[in-house]
Amino acid sequence: MDTLLHEQPAHIILFRRVAADNAGLLAGVLDVSPLPEPSARATRTVLGTANGVHARVYRSLGVAVATLTPGEITRLRSLDGVVAVLPNEERHLPGDAQGEARPGIQIEPEEDRDTPDGEAPAEDTLAQLGLSRGPGVPTGRGVKVAVLDTGVDLAHPDLTVLPGNAVSFVASEPDAHDGHGHGTHCAGVVAGRARPAGGRRYGVAPEVTLLVAKVLGSDGRGTDDQIIDAIDWATDQGAEILSMSLGSARPAGSPPSVRYEVIARRLLDQGVLLVAAAGNESLRPEVVAPVGNPAACASVLAVGAVDGRGRVARFSCGDVDGLGAVDVVAPGVGVLSAWPGGGTRRLSGTSMATPHVAGLAALHAQAGAGLTGRALWDRLIASARPVPGLAVSDGGAGVAQAPQPDEAPPGSA
Repeated sequence: MDTLLHEQPAHIILFRRVAADNAGLLAGVLDVSPLPEPSARATRTVLGTANGVHARVYRSLGVAVATLTPGEITRLRSLDGVVAVLPNEERHLPGDAQGEARPGIQIEPEEDRDTPDGEAPAEDTLAQLGLSRGPGVPTGRGVKVAVLDTGVDLAHPDLTVLPGNAVSFVASEPDAHDGHGHGTHCAGVVAGRARPAGGRRYGVAPEVTLLVAKVLGSDGRGTDDQIIDAIDWATDQGAEILSMSLGSARPAGSPPSVRYEVIARRLLDQGVLLVAAAGNESLRPEVVAPVGNPAACASVLAVGAVDGRGRVARFSCGDVDGLGAVDVVAPGVGVLSAWPGGGTRRLSGTSMATPHVAGLAALHAQAGAGLTGRALWDRLIASARPVPGLAVSDGGAGVAQAPQPDEAPPGSA
């Protein structure tokens, strides 16, 4: 139903459990009935409401979005079947609270020396991740990874996005075209071709089935209802790994986002891993900012950034309050990847580290013969490479690593 894209629900409703009667519970409070929706997903129920903003109930997530009156909010909060009713909030590119296009430092493609502040670009990213080449090395074949970001350059020669696998959830930008560049870069890190047009490989899992959900506009901003709708779409399409280089800053001492914790925990139980960027708000060594949302959630795999020498990146957020941990780190300084228009560009940020880990998760899923959810999380943590001098609060278990050749399944290439 295209009209849903143009509606802006004001509230997020978290049900206590994933249950078939959640839609009926909300319909009873709103005094409405489910609407027929010919193109509906099996996982979503749409309710017509008097205020003209349709309520959407995501049955497999146990979450709904709607615009509620104060009385309806009070009634819902009094029900045993409801955990919380929360405002629909904005998310953006990490370190980009104003929605400006500045995802950390940017280095020109030909730059091959240390950045001025001493950080080393990720010149041999695949080796840093322990990814070897040759027969028997997993490529992500048979695994679906969804990148929730600013869209993608569908014509980029280094990316393969099958028809129907790129969808926009941004009303003002109804196609999945990437008018920013960030989403194309992140998609390239996950799934750039093994033999790219420019000659240098940068994609971690070149044979994954790539799904792209445009949840942030060209200004790098989006809202929770768009992200939730995209998560539901991606999982309905069979995505096993969700890569989210987006979020919002979290003040030190404040609890992680309950909405994303509930969703991520339920996804893990269903065999889906959500990977998110820790955030770029630090300015080390003077300031270490706390891990942002949704990465701070205990059920979201939080990814920090290191440079080409394994040192924590100056912008990478850390665990400063015991409430939001960094789980693993990956290369995030001067990372080469796809850029709209068919070329490449180097960008820096935990945004770049996150799709590295999502791609590695796909390799482990293939090598582990269907490893998913919590088991996939455990494998990534157990196989991470500790770095001497890198504190757990900054680097978690260490630099995420690819499965080794003896773990790879027969027939990998």
